[in-house]
Amino acid sequence: MERRITEEQATKAILDWLEENDWQIISFDFPQSGTGVSLHPNEELRTTKNKGVFIPDIVAIKKGIVVFFENKDRFEFDDFIKVQDLKNNNDYSSSIQRLLTKFEYSEIFYGVGLVYSDNTELKTSNHIDKIDFAVFYHGNKTIKIHFDPNDVFGI
Repeated sequence: MERRITEEQATKAILDWLEENDWQIISFDFPQSGTGVSLHPNEELRTTKNKGVFIPDIVAIKKGIVVFFENKDRFEFDDFIKVQDLKNNNDYSSSIQRLLTKFEYSEIFYGVGLVYSDNTELKTSNHIDKIDFAVFYHGNKTIKIHFDPNDVFGI
């Protein structure tokens, strides 16, 4: 019986792929690890201390381009909505500025890293309007770019 690839395995493979392609890792998080950086909504949007906290799975930078990844072992619509909100709203701008204060950057892109399956690819294709990029982990450390209209990973 074939073992299912986990979100943690996909995240590690994407981290390796980014580093091999000269991206500097700013932060990363595995499920339930507590290693990531918490982004809090801007002060005026907070109702309680931790409500609305977002922990990106990977944040990396290369040549002034910053990428935020939300990774999963399968397609989850709610994560596409989360990425879309992060991309289109400035609700986390203060936390993002604090996270990136030591870095010179010109653009930020938000996307997903997913374990590949035909179903995940199809569902992702139906929701690419919500993200800036999508990369798939195919197993055996193989990462393929599925969607990258801004050529973020071609720099």
